[in-house]
Amino acid sequence: METSPILLPTALRQLPPLPQVLVRALELIQDPRSRRSELAHVLSLDQGMTGLFLRMVNSAYYGLPRRIASLDEAIGYLGYETVQEVIFAASASKILSRAVPAYRLERTALWRHSVAVAAGSERVAQRRLITPRSEVYVAGLLHDVGKLAIDLMVKHQTEWAGKSERDPENVAWTEVERQITGHDHAEVGAVIVRSWNLPDRVVEAVAYHHSPAKAQTDLRFTSAVHVANAAALMAGIGIGVDGLRYTLDEIAIKQLDWTESDMTSLIADMQNAVSQAEEIIGLGV
Repeated sequence: METSPILLPTALRQLPPLPQVLVRALELIQDPRSRRSELAHVLSLDQGMTGLFLRMVNSAYYGLPRRIASLDEAIGYLGYETVQEVIFAASASKILSRAVPAYRLERTALWRHSVAVAAGSERVAQRRLITPRSEVYVAGLLHDVGKLAIDLMVKHQTEWAGKSERDPENVAWTEVERQITGHDHAEVGAVIVRSWNLPDRVVEAVAYHHSPAKAQTDLRFTSAVHVANAAALMAGIGIGVDGLRYTLDEIAIKQLDWTESDMTSLIADMQNAVSQAEEIIGLGV
């Protein structure tokens, strides 16, 4: 199967942009001069986002002594880092919850995998003092967004990988992608997140989440996403046509001083995070 060079930009144009409420909210979060009331006003323009934050802060998880009815107050309890993560998770659910036939991922499967890797990346960052954690979370959440573009490029075909000249069972999945489309999902994903004006560390982590040793800006940051992705696949969260053909990078493991015990506890954390996200955002019910 051959693809024209024009297919990539065509596919990218078909992907929805980040919602304007999200873009403005992130600008305010990153502006030290902004006030909490300004952020609350922007988020209040999205009814779904307003309900999400109030539902979250009033959940049993936070166990507050009284019910919170003000979005401004909810943001104060949750904190900017958590607010940023939730905004991204909710917004990404609209993009990532669709089925991805080319990867044999049913509806919400990619979103669940992405939330797992986001939460796992943040846990790794927390344990190894990698900052800023909210950016690590975002990189984990968006690491596989390139699969949506590849799916469009191969016209949602489920058997496209079988047209590879090499046995896809014996080569890295990214090699199969490059041979058939001229691109792999990691590099395509990096193009997408760069177009969304996300930080360079996030772009790099998306680009090299399969090969973290190539990272030049922040190797440990990218390694956190790499390890979390491996953990999600080991847990069976969002396994598609690429299956378990994912090799842990020894340099990443050494950089993080990561052990089997660390991986076991990380998997449990990620499974809990996915369940919590499904409950809060309302997918899978």
